[in-house]
Amino acid sequence: MKVEKEQLSTSQWALTVEVDQTQAEAELESELQRLQRESNMPGFRKGKAPLSLIRQRFAKALEVDIMRKHLFDYYDEALKDAGLPEPVAPPEIEIIQFETGQPLIFKATVDVRPPVELGNYEGLTVVHERVEVGEAEVDQQINRMREDQAVLSDDDKPAGPDSLIEADLQELDAGMVPVIGHKREGMMIDLSRGSDDLRNSLVGSRPGEVRNVMAPRLQNSPTEPKVFDRLQVTIKSIKHKELPEINDEFAKSLAPDLEGLSGLRQALRKNLQAEIDATSYQRMSHLLVHQIVDSTRLDVPESMLNNYLGRIVSDVVKRAQSSGGPPVDEALIRDRYRGNALWDLRWYLIRKAMADKEGLKITEEDVSKELERMAAASGKKLKTLQALYSDEKKRDQMEDDLLERKILQYLISKARVIDRTVTYEEFFTKPEDEHQH
Repeated sequence: MKVEKEQLSTSQWALTVEVDQTQAEAELESELQRLQRESNMPGFRKGKAPLSLIRQRFAKALEVDIMRKHLFDYYDEALKDAGLPEPVAPPEIEIIQFETGQPLIFKATVDVRPPVELGNYEGLTVVHERVEVGEAEVDQQINRMREDQAVLSDDDKPAGPDSLIEADLQELDAGMVPVIGHKREGMMIDLSRGSDDLRNSLVGSRPGEVRNVMAPRLQNSPTEPKVFDRLQVTIKSIKHKELPEINDEFAKSLAPDLEGLSGLRQALRKNLQAEIDATSYQRMSHLLVHQIVDSTRLDVPESMLNNYLGRIVSDVVKRAQSSGGPPVDEALIRDRYRGNALWDLRWYLIRKAMADKEGLKITEEDVSKELERMAAASGKKLKTLQALYSDEKKRDQMEDDLLERKILQYLISKARVIDRTVTYEEFFTKPEDEHQH
């Protein structure tokens, strides 16, 4: 095999590959002889058709099949011979010469992992928010659990601010005309958890009554402007909640293995603190990574981006088909996710470069410890998880996740971390986009 390489850009190469066809020609002869033995052509007994006739009819198609069968093997071998960096997308292949008795010549244009000019990633400053979970936060959790255990009973009184309303909801257009296909029946509206606008519109209503209301949509952040839906609400029944008393019996009904109410409160506090600590660490990591991504010079190959967007679109299409949803506008999905996809790929390439520079890698011990952790957390048998992650794709994904964790731990160890104590309310009411890309 002869390989010539030419650099087209910082992340793109062209390989011109010449392959001796002796082995392929031997394979072709073997296939022609097999076809001759199995042939059942008019005018000849089975297996007695002349080889020249078999060659005339089938040789060209067989040549193409054999070439296609081995082409990517040739490409992989040429890639190793050329000593190129890791490819980031499938190659574009052009056949230059393909003739019987002549070497196969093809050209492969391949995008490789681009050079990464890492900015400074040691000594960066990042804020780590700390929250101390107190009795008030535990009380909130217990009250939510109490609400979930409430028994509903029909009420013959008009709806009050704490009532539940069973109703049919019909969406209306700007002219207050019902929108066809936008009706939901048998919905339960909890006025105690609803917005002030919705609660004020429905307090005092009775079964059989119809009211038009303006219901605010759920906001992704407190800074978003309010958007309202016009709804026609047909009241079917009014219900009230009978809440259980908060005592040891209530706690035992939720967690039989704990020591009554005190045990439940202790477990809730521990779990809530762990959740907050994990979220705080994730936010700190995001802010740190943002600084690094923003300061790094890097051009993501377009083929790599298109390949990644293609996988995103494929996942969205599969989910839509499985849920019976409407057809997906693939162009819209690509446009919507392009920015996030580009950011993800920049961070992926940056952490690869950082791992190479700092000698960070995932060992068999790292994988074994992670599988043991997963088994303990999920209750699954270790052997089951070991078998599951023997799959190459799953194993690669796990190692990539572990490498990212290791890199984040390294970055945080080198960063100037400023601890800042915030209240529980402040921690959970910040717009989420402050912590994400």
